[in-house]
Amino acid sequence: MNTIQINNELNLTYPDGFETMGEEELIRYFRTPADRWGAYNADDHIILSVSWKKAGFKYLFTDAESYMIEVEAVLHRTLLNYQRITDYKMKIGKKKSYAIRFEYRVKDAALVQLCDLVVFKHKKHFYSVYYVTRKKGSSAKLPAFEEVLKSITLT
Repeated sequence: MNTIQINNELNLTYPDGFETMGEEELIRYFRTPADRWGAYNADDHIILSVSWKKAGFKYLFTDAESYMIEVEAVLHRTLLNYQRITDYKMKIGKKKSYAIRFEYRVKDAALVQLCDLVVFKHKKHFYSVYYVTRKKGSSAKLPAFEEVLKSITLT
């Protein structure tokens, strides 16, 4: 297992077999490396990523649920054949978090990806935790993501 601290506030543990993504990979998959950490497992076709956004004036009084609505609107506009499968609520530490599971098609292939996205607010930041894998065989990989979520501690 590997442990990392992100943005000096969020600690998480992720399974062995993942390699930390460099700037090039973050740009390739998420368009920008700014305020984002990521790791991938090439053998299992899994990407784990955490992004954070400062809750500046625009988001000062915004809760995580409202922020999730905004994030989902961006995903809907930018991902090919975006389709929400389900949504759910959970706690990250003592923080309320909002999550969605969705699928989309990779633009340059017929491959369908499945993604779980969990959003929560801590101190002055919104955090988005992404777990992306191929749809085929994804049910066997989701328990590992649940373990990652359970491992998150906030300082």
